[in-house]
Amino acid sequence: MVVNIKRLLLFICLFFLFNTLEADSNSDKLLFYDKKELYDENIYNVYFINTNSIKLENVINILDIEVLSYTIDNHKYYASSISELTNKYLIDKSINEELYYNEYGIKIDGITVLCTNEELIKLENMISIY
Repeated sequence: MVVNIKRLLLFICLFFLFNTLEADSNSDKLLFYDKKELYDENIYNVYFINTNSIKLENVINILDIEVLSYTIDNHKYYASSISELTNKYLIDKSINEELYYNEYGIKIDGITVLCTNEELIKLENMISIY
């Protein structure tokens, strides 16, 4: 009986210490950068919560961001623009899929970018990112 109470107390202490209910499975996708160094330019992997190629193209046209690669379904695509990405992605798709993706856009999981921290802050305010 005493052993069970000790185990229960240990479990409760560990639960509050590590807060296991709040474990984030996407913690490797979080974006970390120094908000005090606005003009520090670097390469970042940015992962989106829910975005497509149409939304992303509108945002990239506004910002001064150089996209190095796109991540779609855990595959990297190297393209200089969204239209080039669309052509590469749809090359082996059926006509129905092409029509669907042209209308609703391609779901983009993430991008690798070269930009300043200031541009990352602007991007974060325009699109939901991890």
